[in-house]
Amino acid sequence: MKVETFELKQQAEQARTLYRIGKLSRNEAKEQIEPYVTAVNKKSVEIAKKYNQKPRLVSVIGFMR
Repeated sequence: MKVETFELKQQAEQARTLYRIGKLSRNEAKEQIEPYVTAVNKKSVEIAKKYNQKPRLVSVIGFMR
């Protein structure tokens, strides 16, 4: 995993945790999680094209679960 992706994942997990305990609103958490979800989906599309498959995309709501 690249350093940038790792940092985005840490930030997204922290935002998810803060949302779950009520420290962040849903919109604030979504803003912090969105860059990670975008990066993951981009990589998923690249891998899916390589193997001629359909990508499995992640949503912000799915990540918050």
